[in-house]
This record gives sequence, C-alpha cells and structure tokens, in this order.
Amino acid sequence: MVHQVKITKARPKEAMIKFPLSALRNLSSSKRGTIVVEISMDDVARVNEPETIDEIINEARLDYAAGNYTAHKTAKGLIAALDA
Repeated sequence: MVHQVKITKARPKEAMIKFPLSALRNLSSSKRGTIVVEISMDDVARVNEPETIDEIINEARLDYAAGNYTAHKTAKGLIAALDA
C-alpha cells in the first residue's frame, strides 16, 4: 500500500507565539520543575504579528488549489523534500 503525503513547496508558517524573556515574570516554582509565570501581553503583542487560524488554513487551501504541493511514496523522500 502506497501512502501519498502532500506538502507545500515552501515551508508553511507554523502557528507560533513568541514570548520575549522580558515579558515573563516568575510567580512561583516547585521542586518538581513546575513554574508559574505572569506574561505581559503588551510585550507578546509587540513581537508577534497578528494571524488567526483561519488565515493559516486559507493560505494552505490556496497553495493546494494552485498546485503548490508534492506527493511522496516514502518517508525518506518526504524528509529529503523537507530538508531541501
């Protein structure tokens, strides 16, 4: 059985939020490694461009409709394409 995986030629932008260290204020920590922090939303908004999940999905749909994807028969082929 051959599985096809379709990806865009250009690496898609993953949904991420960047937290500058200056935006984090330690409130408490435990010996188990749990940390509770307060996050300054003003600093988070300053370093992150606004983007919604709907915009990301619409971009992926446009790439698919335009044929900006590839099919791979093996995992090695997929990995090679991602590394390129």
